[in-house]
Amino acid sequence: MFKASIRNFLAHKGRMALSTLAVLFGVAFVSGTLVFSDTINVAFTNISSSTAADVTVKPKQAFTPEVEDRGLSGETPTLPASVVAKVAAVPGIKAAHGQVSLQNLTVVDKDNKPVGPTTGAPTLGQNWYDDPQVHLVQGHAPTHSGEIVLDQASALHKGIHLGDPLHILTPTGSTPGTLVGVVTFKSGNPGVTMAYVDTATAQKQLLGKPDQFTGITVDTAPGTSHTTAQTAIKTALGDGYSVATKEQQAATAAQQISSFLSVVTMALLGFAGLAVLVGIFLILNTFSMLVAQRTRELGLLRALGAGRGQVMRSVLIEALLLGVIGSTLGLGAGIGLAAGLKSLISSFGVDLSDTALVINPGTPIAAYAVGVIVTLLAAYLPARRAARISPMAALREAATPPAPKLGRRTALGAVLLVAGLGLLYSAATHHATIITAGALLGGGIVASLLALVVLGPALSRVIVYGLGAPYPALFGAIGRMSRLNAVRNPRRTGATAGALMISLSLVGAVAVLAASLTTSVNKDVDNTFGADYVLSGNGATPIGHEVTDHVKAVPGIQAVTRQRYAVAHLNGFQLVVSGVDTNTVDQAVKPQYVAGSTADVAAGKVMVDQTTADADHLSIGSQVELHFLNGNVGTLTVGAISKPPAGAGKDGGSWEVSLDTLNRFAPEAQDFALYLNTAPGADKQHVQNALDSTLADYPQVTVQNQADYKKSIAGQVDTVLYLVYALLALAIVIAVLGVINTLALSVIERTREIGLLRAVGTSRGQVGRMIRLESVLIAVHGALLGLGLGLAWGIAGQKALTLYGITALGIPWTTILAVLVGAALAGLAAAVLPAMKAARTRVLTAIASA
Repeated sequence: MFKASIRNFLAHKGRMALSTLAVLFGVAFVSGTLVFSDTINVAFTNISSSTAADVTVKPKQAFTPEVEDRGLSGETPTLPASVVAKVAAVPGIKAAHGQVSLQNLTVVDKDNKPVGPTTGAPTLGQNWYDDPQVHLVQGHAPTHSGEIVLDQASALHKGIHLGDPLHILTPTGSTPGTLVGVVTFKSGNPGVTMAYVDTATAQKQLLGKPDQFTGITVDTAPGTSHTTAQTAIKTALGDGYSVATKEQQAATAAQQISSFLSVVTMALLGFAGLAVLVGIFLILNTFSMLVAQRTRELGLLRALGAGRGQVMRSVLIEALLLGVIGSTLGLGAGIGLAAGLKSLISSFGVDLSDTALVINPGTPIAAYAVGVIVTLLAAYLPARRAARISPMAALREAATPPAPKLGRRTALGAVLLVAGLGLLYSAATHHATIITAGALLGGGIVASLLALVVLGPALSRVIVYGLGAPYPALFGAIGRMSRLNAVRNPRRTGATAGALMISLSLVGAVAVLAASLTTSVNKDVDNTFGADYVLSGNGATPIGHEVTDHVKAVPGIQAVTRQRYAVAHLNGFQLVVSGVDTNTVDQAVKPQYVAGSTADVAAGKVMVDQTTADADHLSIGSQVELHFLNGNVGTLTVGAISKPPAGAGKDGGSWEVSLDTLNRFAPEAQDFALYLNTAPGADKQHVQNALDSTLADYPQVTVQNQADYKKSIAGQVDTVLYLVYALLALAIVIAVLGVINTLALSVIERTREIGLLRAVGTSRGQVGRMIRLESVLIAVHGALLGLGLGLAWGIAGQKALTLYGITALGIPWTTILAVLVGAALAGLAAAVLPAMKAARTRVLTAIASA
């Protein structure tokens, strides 16, 4: 039986090809994600380890915030220059370097265009000192004001040469200069742009604090361990400073990188899992059809003495071979995919040339586990069906046994559907807590998906037959036959359409949620955006007081409402506190209050949004103790509660105070956004021109009116949406492969039938058209089920997320129609090869086939 299994597999390897591709794609996505994330993790950990100083001294902070949150405020903790001398005098210290390191800056070229990376990585500024991790490859080090050194990758990417003018802009000031040197990083560039200036310029112009440093890097003397030096420095300096060894810094960096990558990896593996799930349908269909086509052969084996277990193992051995081959090819393809991604990000300036692809032992284990186990599971039901074939099947004229009835399956599907719809309705109407609503929504999604998978055969009989109703009138006898062929085997049609249904249901749900978010944001903007213009920094960075002073002087501007941010902790939970000009905020952003008013905020109290208030059990008069990044502690009273902003919950909730209150606790916070109201009767075009002229020297600042603001929000949503669509494309491709496989095997199964049609006068073109029409019916059927399911999920999700400010339902009908049309075109494309094969069938050979 083992030899028979091998022979059967080799005999049908062409029929197995598309199933092998499904396994290959799924395994490639899984293994490629693991290899790429492991490679990135090792590369950035190595960079962090090699660039860290033996010991680093920094100002002590109340807590360690995320980098992006710290960038919102523009606060830069510093320490006095005198501390450098104290550290240098500690026994066992070879050298101590005062460091000025800044994130919130922009470097522009002679055309006033930003030099920074396009990958979203930051542009960093630093004072020049003898850093062993940096190698000067051109020019000389900056020693005087006006001299700037740039990293080689940025200089090459932007075509900047020695002697070219540059300008560095920060929230606290700016400095013009000339490129006098180019450096490379000995440990590789993680994609950032680095600009170096002399220490005095870095302190006075960039940091805005003469005789201050942001940290100290320490080189230990030979024979002195890092921990010994750390202890000695702590003793010399006392409290108020954070002292970390090279190993501690590397461990912290590795933990941060690992934490970030784990989220990305899990998201990508989720899409890989979806692709694998869709592949199950393809494999299940393939083996079901192969078993059906080999009914007589399997019956003959039973007649010759093969037991049920032997027949079942025979089919599973074929599945095992398919899984092993697909997994092996998929693992290789995944490694190639990871190498391609590594090269891709290198083209954006992230230098990983010193890091080889990392293939941990868990990667091939995961690849084979996914490919082989999934294939065996998918083939189990067809194998069990094969084992039940009786020896008498060898004597039957028909090759295919009658399909079992669908009564029990339909009843089970109906129960699951009722349960799923009930859970979705409960999620949509339950607004007590987001956790409960999310649990109900998740249960509803799983139950409704299982319901339509189970109901697939019964639904295909009704829906496909209905969709094909126009076929006889439009295409005559060929249309009638394609319609009947599509519903001839409802199990096969249901499974084929089910693969497409799963993929497109997620497309529909994501599209509805994205449209609802955009609609809700636009509604919020219409209700709350009272300013004529809003100014903000590119890359979510502060714009600084200098910009504010210039904008206030623009003719036609009546009111400027400033907004600043500061990072704080409440009961160990990190949040961002916003400070606003309370005397003009009602005119600028029209706060939507549930309780209290702007007057309460102006009186030194804090405003929170309703979702945050409910989550933290806060009400008017509640006391909250906020611990700010710089160590200040503020006990504030809740004076107002607002409606939740669209898309924000507890993680992105609103904590708002007056600027006076924020300045008490975070005096170094920089202006993050400006809301501008023009004077009555002012010419908007003249004001716009004046603003553009005033801000010409500040390319890091963006000016938007209400329409521009809406477009920017929609653009951010669309970016995420397109990324999700791109990741879902793999599952859709596998689903289309399933349609191709089903049609190809169906053509083989119907060889004699096609030969008879050709014998009675049916042309090759008509045979091909029949297959294409059948394919379109299956594809559109799967798309209708998927989009219908996705709409239900999306609507329920939007209602549940009302708690998070997504209050308006948006149905993207254009997207839905485009997906339907795309499904029909995919059906036509999927039928090309099977239709050609059917059309080329030789009449006599087909009629003579068994």
